[in-house]
Amino acid sequence: MIECTAENIWYKKRKRIKRFVAFFLSISIIIGVVSYYKIIISSQINNLCSGYAFSFATEAANSAVSFTLQDKINYNELIDVQKNASGDIVLMSANSQKINSIGRKVAEITSENLKSKLYKGVPIPALAFTGIDVLAGFGREIYIKAVNIVSVISEFNSNFNSVGVNQTLHSIYIDVIVMVEIIFPLNKTTIKNSTPILISESVLIGKVPDIYLNGKIFS
Repeated sequence: MIECTAENIWYKKRKRIKRFVAFFLSISIIIGVVSYYKIIISSQINNLCSGYAFSFATEAANSAVSFTLQDKINYNELIDVQKNASGDIVLMSANSQKINSIGRKVAEITSENLKSKLYKGVPIPALAFTGIDVLAGFGREIYIKAVNIVSVISEFNSNFNSVGVNQTLHSIYIDVIVMVEIIFPLNKTTIKNSTPILISESVLIGKVPDIYLNGKIFS
């Protein structure tokens, strides 16, 4: 009876050990799979989505500006330049109403263009889900809706460059700033894409005050 009991105890111990080992191996496998997914696969998919997001945002912004400014905008429609009797520039002011109108329209159309491009989702090659770099570009494309638009805004900026004696080239840009989120299971990334687009420029004749050369005309 004692021997039987001892064997029974040993059997139960072995059974518990096997269960513990099986449980430990299961947990290890789950952790390994999740880690591989998050570190390798998710990272690779995130990079592919980021690339498409940047490309789509830039294309959407350029298309929006082209549509909004179908007729080339005149520099004098944006900037009012006043000179003194000597021909030197004494005041430069921006046409806020015109600028704000263009900015709003560009932002709205960019957002619409981007929504249209992201409607089907982002095309990801099937083998990219293996996490193996050399295979990432192969396989049938699978469209995943992982990119969401956070915001689209537009800002005006300008640069002054000397092109001769008392001659200054004033270039005006509209900067379309797109914020998007890439949401993938266990991973979320926010990226920002800024697309500066030249919309008008003019050569200013006369001395330009430093307050404009070193400051901002558009606030």
